[in-house]
Amino acid sequence: MPRQAEGRSPAGRPGARPATSVDVAKLAGVSRATVSHVLNGQVERFNTDTVERVRRAAAALGYVRSAAGRALALGRSDFIVVVVPNVTFIRLQDVVETLSVDIEKLGFTAVVHFSVPRPEGTGTDRLRHLLETLRPAGVLNLGGLTRADLEFARQAGCPVLPPETPPFDVNKWLGFLQADHLRSRGYTQIAYAFLADERDDSYARARAASVAEFCAAEGMAPSVDLHVPIEPEGAQRALKALLEVRRPPFGVACYNDKVALALLFAARRLGLAVPGDVGVIGLEGADVGQVVSPRLTTVRSDVPAAMRPFRYALAQAYGGPASPEDGPVLEKEAFAVLLGETT
Repeated sequence: MPRQAEGRSPAGRPGARPATSVDVAKLAGVSRATVSHVLNGQVERFNTDTVERVRRAAAALGYVRSAAGRALALGRSDFIVVVVPNVTFIRLQDVVETLSVDIEKLGFTAVVHFSVPRPEGTGTDRLRHLLETLRPAGVLNLGGLTRADLEFARQAGCPVLPPETPPFDVNKWLGFLQADHLRSRGYTQIAYAFLADERDDSYARARAASVAEFCAAEGMAPSVDLHVPIEPEGAQRALKALLEVRRPPFGVACYNDKVALALLFAARRLGLAVPGDVGVIGLEGADVGQVVSPRLTTVRSDVPAAMRPFRYALAQAYGGPASPEDGPVLEKEAFAVLLGETT
């Protein structure tokens, strides 16, 4: 069967209308209903020759199925919405790519939705519109759904994954790792450095709370919070404010490596020794932190392992393979301190 020239309509005219299921049916010599069934994967009732003729005709015409039509026919679309919370993290692309690969293996397409700030207890109109129009097969919640969002998804019949709160609190563990490392390096005073950003970062708040709990449990001075902008003067002001309430030496657990680097250079400009007067530990293992001097101490993650609860939930919900290590409980070994020269 001859293939159509790329970018042309069934009639071969540039800019003409795209191919429809009617065009596919005519070229394959079958009914429109047969085209719909075959291209939606419902092939059990048809012989192999019919299925192949429909698929070849669709390929020859460059036919693209309508997501809205599939959603109407099946009661859901082929999309899974990945909801990212209103936070900043350096390795977002790695996270999305890891989850997208698993989603594609299950026969779905990932759609990434970024949460936006809104009052507590309210939902997101954009997300609701997305659920109503796309009719996704599911929502993968990375922490960006409010209670109102969860209730709306439930009423819409859209499953939210993981179905239960993971028993392992990732951000609490990350805060603990940073504080425990600083304590092991001899720092008895610890501060937590937020990224100064307009977003109310739920990840950062959870990590800061974990650092505070660690200090209390160890009988250390209460932790101090500071907000660090990623620019020289602002970072110096933040560090000067910390120096007003804590005398060196002290350690600083940072929200991410960008914050850690901003503090590192601010300390050097203020004549503070790093390490020594100030110990700095970042998070996320950004490459840039390993090519500066002194080389940054940070917490690095194994992204596929860190995504285990979500990958496991996908496999359980949609029948994909789940290896023994892809259990629902996140392994602590997914995160480790990468020792540099700043602690």
